[in-house]
Amino acid sequence: MGMANKIKRHFITGFVAILPLVFTISVIWFLIQKVGGFFGEYFTRIPAFINISKPLSSFFGFLAVVIGIYLIGLITSGFIGRWSVKRIDNFMTRVPFVKGLYNAIRQLVNTIFLDRSAFSKVVIIKYPWKNTYTLAFLTNEDKWEINDKEFYNIFLPTSPNPTSGYYLLYPVSEIIKTDISIQDGFKVIASGGIILPDKRRFKC
Repeated sequence: MGMANKIKRHFITGFVAILPLVFTISVIWFLIQKVGGFFGEYFTRIPAFINISKPLSSFFGFLAVVIGIYLIGLITSGFIGRWSVKRIDNFMTRVPFVKGLYNAIRQLVNTIFLDRSAFSKVVIIKYPWKNTYTLAFLTNEDKWEINDKEFYNIFLPTSPNPTSGYYLLYPVSEIIKTDISIQDGFKVIASGGIILPDKRRFKC
């Protein structure tokens, strides 16, 4: 192996080794700057924090958001919290022009983050073109029948944000079922194909 190839190999090895760390730090820094920066403005109005630097106020703002989310989760895990959330849900489902959107988002978030068992299987479908395939989730195996042809209920998440996506009625005969776990399916989609399952050979 020549010197140029060795240098190239070591550079790629180092790049692959450090990329996850750099990416993670970049995402955290982005959240601190954007989310923390927004709430950090309120810290500078407190006399004790009026002279702190902007990066430090952003960090305190981000920390406050993290602690706030945790406390909300802690509170809503109890009886009073669940009762309060139920009251909010009931109110939002009665507000005109908002209830449809709220119900859809609530159901989607609960399905993805709290009840992934709602997805039956990871499947492969042809999308968006005839000879192009993508991963999707079979939500259940209750079929639709349209023009004497059977269709499955499919949720096609977007990448890298699997919390949004498309609901499709897809022909049963054109769906490729896999034994990929739901968790691994989410990893593939959220990583944009960077993280892949061990088994990647399937037949129609």
